[in-house]
Amino acid sequence: MDFKKQQQIINDFIENQFIKYLSEYDILNKPVITNDYIDFDKYKNNFVCFIEFDTSNFPNTYKDDCSYTENLFINVYLTHRNYTPENLNTLMLDSTSAFFKMVRENIINNVIEQKINKIEFFKYIEGKNNIFCSKIILELNIEV
Repeated sequence: MDFKKQQQIINDFIENQFIKYLSEYDILNKPVITNDYIDFDKYKNNFVCFIEFDTSNFPNTYKDDCSYTENLFINVYLTHRNYTPENLNTLMLDSTSAFFKMVRENIINNVIEQKINKIEFFKYIEGKNNIFCSKIILELNIEV
């Protein structure tokens, strides 16, 4: 089990695929992608994608005689700032739609099954009207 390698595979997937789907929604700003903790004072970029490993579990289901699977839950936060609230809302909804479509149409390397379990939308982060964010809970079933 190499969690750091899994993290890099997921980062690479988002880095290589997401911009194509964002362009379908006329979002041309490439997000900063980070595994750092969410810090709106440190990250003041217009568009940041925070990737956070949440939990892993290992059900008693075996893919074959030699391996078993891991269920990995990842929180992805798509944050937008430095625009008007109306534009931020549009960016938040469109970037989330692009992410959803990307996950639906592409399989991450080494993943058997993937799905988005939940999406939440947050406006006025930290009481400010210039930061909007969506939280996407991504579930990956991985052969280990």
